[in-house]
Order: sequence, then structure tokens, then C-alpha cells
Amino acid sequence: MAAITIPKSVKAYFPQKIEPTQLWVNYNPKADSLTVYFTDKPVPSVWEDIDDYVYIGFASDDETIITGIMIEHFSQWLFVSGHNERELELA
Repeated sequence: MAAITIPKSVKAYFPQKIEPTQLWVNYNPKADSLTVYFTDKPVPSVWEDIDDYVYIGFASDDETIITGIMIEHFSQWLFVSGHNERELELA
């Protein structure tokens, strides 16, 4: 089984405790994008890019709440070494 290393710049936005039953995960092979919501289902979100591939979703009514993560060009992202790590200021 292959392991995926998640860069610190992305991991910083994950909830402290992730409840597996609350994850909604979708991979779109045509778009090669992976979307993970921490909210059990897709919710309205404001998406902010943190590097060339990764977007963090914030609740549209409270931007201190992280709703999910979206990775575009997922198959390419897996093989990028030294991800272009750009940190957002956490609220």
C-alpha cells in the first residue's frame, strides 16, 4: 500500500480531531480532483488556494471554520516534491 505524505502547509488546516463518519470524499477522474469535506456532506464554502494544487474550504458564514480540502490535478500532486508551500494566516 502506498502512503501519501501531506505537506505541513495543508495539514495545518485539518481539524484537530477528524471523525471518519463525518468525511465526505469524492474523486473526479475526468477533472483529476479530490475533494474531502469534514462536514458529512458538501456545504457552501469559500475556497482559498494555499499552493498550486490545494484549496481549503471555509464556511461561507464563518471563515474560522474549515469545511474541507480540494486538490486539483491530484495524480500530479502526489508526485510533486517540495510542494510550493505557501502558508495562510489562520484566523
